[in-house]
Amino acid sequence: MDDRRKLIIDELIKQCQQYKVNEFEYYWEMWSVMWYPWFIEIEKNKSLNFTFNDISYKDLDYLVDCGQLELIKEYTPAELKDEFDRKRYRIKIIPIAKP
Repeated sequence: MDDRRKLIIDELIKQCQQYKVNEFEYYWEMWSVMWYPWFIEIEKNKSLNFTFNDISYKDLDYLVDCGQLELIKEYTPAELKDEFDRKRYRIKIIPIAKP
């Protein structure tokens, strides 16, 4: 795993621990011809912030293949509103924070 993807999973784990969740959703929207913002949401309208501004499905697929994440659900077009390709993931192992 390269340093960039290691940082992505570390930030995901840290933020999910902070909010006491182990699942999140990734999706993107089209806001203009050249602007396709992506979001990682842990609950309705609660997005996480990351060091990287270019996390993609390729990164998440890689983390699934490495056993760090589990793909839980791929939403159908009928379930989507303004989003494209919304997917739900679960972090497979979240280390327990020491007090």
